[in-house]
Amino acid sequence: MLLYRGFSDSVDSKILENGYLKTPRKPRDSYTYVHKVADDWFENKFGVKARSQTIFCTPDIEQAAEYGKPYEVSIPQTLDVKLIFSIDVKDFIEIEKDICDVNCKEEIINWLESKSYSMVTSSLKLPINFDGEVMLYCEKYEVSEV
Repeated sequence: MLLYRGFSDSVDSKILENGYLKTPRKPRDSYTYVHKVADDWFENKFGVKARSQTIFCTPDIEQAAEYGKPYEVSIPQTLDVKLIFSIDVKDFIEIEKDICDVNCKEEIINWLESKSYSMVTSSLKLPINFDGEVMLYCEKYEVSEV
């Protein structure tokens, strides 16, 4: 399955390092507390702080374009990767519409647990017709213009 990522800045290199492994990503559109609670939950479940250490991708090129110019993302076969996703979540920002209190840890965790998040080790193992957010944990990834 092809994955895409939107870039607001120009991309100078075809192979990019995951800079979030050294400098964790800060939330762009979501509440900081939701981000932190989710990060802790993902780390406990999958061993990855998925909201701050991953590259956000999607098989939906239109969704990627909402975040900038879309590029196709691929992962060198020799690298270990984790792809975390939920068939029930198009974009993580949905949590803020679905819960009543973005400062309530219990509500955030209940929402996360209700969404059946899964992890696979190859984009080929993503469900057929999946079109939501994929949190890609890797050291490096390759991009190409669409």
